[in-house]
Amino acid sequence: MNRMSASSETPKLFDVRGAAEYFRSIGAGSATMNFVRTIIASGQLPHIRIGKKFFVAREAIDRWIENRQRRAKP
Repeated sequence: MNRMSASSETPKLFDVRGAAEYFRSIGAGSATMNFVRTIIASGQLPHIRIGKKFFVAREAIDRWIENRQRRAKP
């Protein structure tokens, strides 16, 4: 059984800084930590709070992006 180590995979959870970096790494170059905080605070992006820190699942970010894609008009 060949497994990748956890450090070589994309993390499942991101803190606010990591979430902003993930957005930028997939092409949303203007995504900032404030942008991530705003969509968390508005309830648009599901999150987990551990202590005083907020974490966002990679899948939640991917779903958030998919839900906001607009189809081209024919």
